[in-house]
Amino acid sequence: MSAIELILTQAKFIAQQCPQPSDSSLERAIDGSLSGIVTYIKLANGEYQTYSRFEDDVWVFPASKSTKAEKASRLKLNFATISDTQMKRMAKWVVWNKMKENLAVGSLRSYLIHLNTYFQWVLSSDTTVTHGLTAFTSNAYVKYVNTLTSTRKGEIKPLVATTKAQKLFALEDLYRYCEAFDFVKEHPWSESSASEQAGYVGEALQEARKKPKTLIIPDEVLIPLCQITKSYLDRADEILASAEKTESLLLRDSCILWLLLTTGMRIHEVLGIKRGAYRSETRDDITYYYIETVSEKTHTGLAEWIAPEIATQAIDILGRLSAPLQAQLEKDVLNAKEANDHSEVHRLEQISDHICLSKSTQTNSISILSGNTITDKRLPNLCKHIESDWNLAAHQFRRTFANYVVHSELGDLRALKDHFKHWSITMTALYAFNDNLDAELFEELLREKYLVEEEIKQDWFELDSPITGGGMAQNIKKVRQDGELIKVFGSLQNMAKAYSSSIPIRSTGIAWCTNDDECRCDKSEECEHGIVDKRYLPYWEGMLVQQMKLMQLDDIGEAGRAAAQKGMERTERLLSAMGIDVAAMKQEINQREHIEVINV
Repeated sequence: MSAIELILTQAKFIAQQCPQPSDSSLERAIDGSLSGIVTYIKLANGEYQTYSRFEDDVWVFPASKSTKAEKASRLKLNFATISDTQMKRMAKWVVWNKMKENLAVGSLRSYLIHLNTYFQWVLSSDTTVTHGLTAFTSNAYVKYVNTLTSTRKGEIKPLVATTKAQKLFALEDLYRYCEAFDFVKEHPWSESSASEQAGYVGEALQEARKKPKTLIIPDEVLIPLCQITKSYLDRADEILASAEKTESLLLRDSCILWLLLTTGMRIHEVLGIKRGAYRSETRDDITYYYIETVSEKTHTGLAEWIAPEIATQAIDILGRLSAPLQAQLEKDVLNAKEANDHSEVHRLEQISDHICLSKSTQTNSISILSGNTITDKRLPNLCKHIESDWNLAAHQFRRTFANYVVHSELGDLRALKDHFKHWSITMTALYAFNDNLDAELFEELLREKYLVEEEIKQDWFELDSPITGGGMAQNIKKVRQDGELIKVFGSLQNMAKAYSSSIPIRSTGIAWCTNDDECRCDKSEECEHGIVDKRYLPYWEGMLVQQMKLMQLDDIGEAGRAAAQKGMERTERLLSAMGIDVAAMKQEINQREHIEVINV
């Protein structure tokens, strides 16, 4: 196609596009005459492929307008479910305006769902239809929304304030964009807001902002999950050679789990990884791996994530698993080109070389594995294999990852550390100073660090929370019992925040150290800066078991026995200070470990 032809093609296409929101286009939206292209793709040859027009009842979006994890069915907005003509026109006009504000397809779909819910409620009563959008009918709708419930794992619960607010925002949008329509009479609540009507204000709002919505996967679920999925990675060659379908699916799911867990990626970022899309570099004899993929949540473009070697192994395994599907995809591209099916060529080229390809059992077409499939089916299936009823979801891995990184930064080495060699302050520093790395993950790490440190320090100030240690611990115990001081701050929580905000914290393995400089003492539980809380009781119980076993040995000599007795005294002293009945604990250990109890 010549340059002149390209210009003419572009000019013709522009003339067919739906006009930008304006007073004149609003008038046409009201009378139903507004038309034009709303979604499309530009082909490699410079031509355009129309997906949908304003006057269509269904607007279809190209896959490139959403994340790699999105199902094709969720790339459609169906206005046909709105039976009333004027209401349908209003819904289209609101969504069109939101599109011009660059909202993602998922957000547009949510807006349409909330509008549809409202319109269905309006149409259920002759009174509300007659009155239209007024303060009176809006108040009635708020009461209706307050009666709605949601069902999660068979449990019926009232809607939370955030969900109610989202439903009520639809009324504000109707007033904002559709005030010129006959249906819209007045602001739904002129001296209030959707958030206030939903109760999403005051303490509820503050709590929602402070409290993370995403759960951390508990160790009792995470550790067996890692053990079983790691066993599939270790058997990858055997499973790939056998091509047994169930085993292959579990291998695929295991690889995805390890990518989610060890990188902090979102599910659509994992599903967007291409073959061999990682690199490595060595600094001070440590090898760092960097995985490249596209983040479509906050920006469009390539970014990198630091990962341990096991994540790169998972990428290679997934690449091998998807090789047959990639071969079929390449054949499908040729067939689509021969059939002049430009939209199919575009779709297939967008997903080519990705490691998480999938084949539809109904249409036999190749696509990217759905993020919903992973969260709704495949991850829960892994939980069944460890006989857990934990409601596992992909987004939980991101916060779990951040939480483990923070504990590692604090020096609190936890289970699975052999696999996560870069979960340290070094890794966080790399994220802070490397513009190619995912900036939002760095912010997530800092946010989780604040939450973890605040939770630890808040526990120190609770009256029923046992702590012991040196001067810092004793000062905290005095402060938390000062009723007059608590009144000054308004609450124990506020006082704890005020006192603890400037206290540095890191783990020594058996206690917390609050020294603002590197501490080299070997008895951090007795050091001026040391604090032992309930988190360290398992460590000290383990030390008690160790000393009891040492005391039973008859080949350690006088010096060894004296050292063991000294260690026993130290351990018992600490446990007693924490309110533990040491004699009872030793009896329980004896029954469990078959050690003769020796009282010091």
